[in-house]
Amino acid sequence: MAYLSEDEFIMSVPHQLQLLVALRYMASGNFQITMGDCGEMSTASVSKYVKITAMAIARQASHHIRFPEPDEARSLGSQFYDIAGMPGVIGCIDGSHVKIISPGGDNAEVYRCRKGFMSLNVQGICDAHMKFINIVCSWPGSTHDARIFENSRIYTKLEGSQYSGHLLGDSGYGCSDFLMTPVLNPRTQKERNYNAAHVHTRNVIERAFGIWKRRFACLSIPLRTKLSTSKVIIMACAVLHNIAIHSRIPIEDGFEHPEEQIGEHYHEGEGEAHNVAGGPHRRQALIERWF
Repeated sequence: MAYLSEDEFIMSVPHQLQLLVALRYMASGNFQITMGDCGEMSTASVSKYVKITAMAIARQASHHIRFPEPDEARSLGSQFYDIAGMPGVIGCIDGSHVKIISPGGDNAEVYRCRKGFMSLNVQGICDAHMKFINIVCSWPGSTHDARIFENSRIYTKLEGSQYSGHLLGDSGYGCSDFLMTPVLNPRTQKERNYNAAHVHTRNVIERAFGIWKRRFACLSIPLRTKLSTSKVIIMACAVLHNIAIHSRIPIEDGFEHPEEQIGEHYHEGEGEAHNVAGGPHRRQALIERWF
């Protein structure tokens, strides 16, 4: 009896079935459940289908996760303004930890986050409709949110002053001309009004991460795949999240707006070390004019 090689067996399985197997894994996060639902499939086969499918989906990221050009960003401002009256916002930024198994090697501990588990610290920027307009999923869990942002292409893009608006980020980030953070210890009513609008508007990124992880349970439990594959799965899930938002596919009943629970929480003022000259001054000018 002739036996098929692994590659021949994979090629013999219809692409539609490979896709369904991968989606089942992303939705459940459990290889055993996926294997049980999909019949006589081994863990190795399911793992292979997940990797192949995730790579194919992730390659579409540039079509589905796109930071707006300066002329496009203006329309985002009005959408964010409608949330809580915060002017000039072109996106909300935050970091979210996706648990992974230890990647092994001499540098494995850099993937251990402050909460004690192994993770990738994923930077996300979203629009007012909770669609991701930027995802960075290559940094180990011990990396500070501000460092990830400062080393990103989006930082360089915004630093070039082509954009008239700004991002909103929490106190873990530095305040700059293009990223507004909350006022620590507000002393005036205007500053308190600003902080209230800031928190309410920035909540959209926390909700985006929450819905993302609710749709794709594999992101809420340790990804038990190779590190390189885990990064591809994260990106693929972000692409699928945007497709779901664009297609208005509802989340489960009772979970319309879950909020992110696995993020980094920084001490007050920790992001001030990352402040950029002129940032706090611009923030104060914005407060005085609008609040």
